[in-house]
Amino acid sequence: MGLAAALTSQGARVVSYPFVNPAAVTLPSLSQLLADQIDAVLIFYAGSSPSLDAELIRLRMMIDVQHCGLKIICELGDEPQTRLHNVVRVQVADLCLSPDYPSVLKWCSLGAPCVWYPHWADTSIFSESQVVLRDQFLVTTMGKRRYATRLRLLLGRHFENRQCSGTENGVFYSRGLIAFQYARWNEITRRVFEASACGCCVLTNRLPAATRMEEIFPADVAVVYYDGFFSLLFALCKLITRPVLRETIAREGQHRVLSAHTQAMRAQQLLSYLYGLAGGTP
Repeated sequence: MGLAAALTSQGARVVSYPFVNPAAVTLPSLSQLLADQIDAVLIFYAGSSPSLDAELIRLRMMIDVQHCGLKIICELGDEPQTRLHNVVRVQVADLCLSPDYPSVLKWCSLGAPCVWYPHWADTSIFSESQVVLRDQFLVTTMGKRRYATRLRLLLGRHFENRQCSGTENGVFYSRGLIAFQYARWNEITRRVFEASACGCCVLTNRLPAATRMEEIFPADVAVVYYDGFFSLLFALCKLITRPVLRETIAREGQHRVLSAHTQAMRAQQLLSYLYGLAGGTP
């Protein structure tokens, strides 16, 4: 995991306690965590898991009974679509991290400590390859989402929709001039960050202003947005006929991600939060 490596490189000691089956999660006991000199437990799991929730409640109760300084931090996953899975986690955590700003406001209004923690690109995977040609016009890894069939019929072999794994993702995006994305839940998708890091011009649907998406990626500066099918057609025509604009947007998007939205930056933010919870300074 790129974030774990970034935390280690910034001086943190990271101990992994993985669970394979979310239906049968067992977290280390408080005594084991304290023996391992753990200061904070970071939970990175977005799906439904009653057993994880039960384990977190158990750990929270033991921490409170013993009045120890161990902190629980939960990363809430791809909210808003996973928000229903986080009701217990926001109640037991000392801090929650959400990529969805409206969800942050929702949890804070209910008294849960939550901060905006946008997605990022793990540059050990998502980086521009210098040994492959950008020989594909439009690429996406979105699968069977809206517009996929229409784009395939419209662009034929110039449109490629493929699932990738590991470093294959970086090579795939490095072959594309444009990366297409559709956020069906009005969520800020991590693929926007990842494709931008690889040097693609990203084309995605416009999100509500409350998501603050355009604070990260301004329209027609770092990302191109569409508002429906005819808007999508217009955007494609613009990017086909104006290659200099397409390249300029791609480079600005890449610059913004690599300068502020990588695993190194998120590790730095996380450590800052940890020091804050402990009452100290980095």
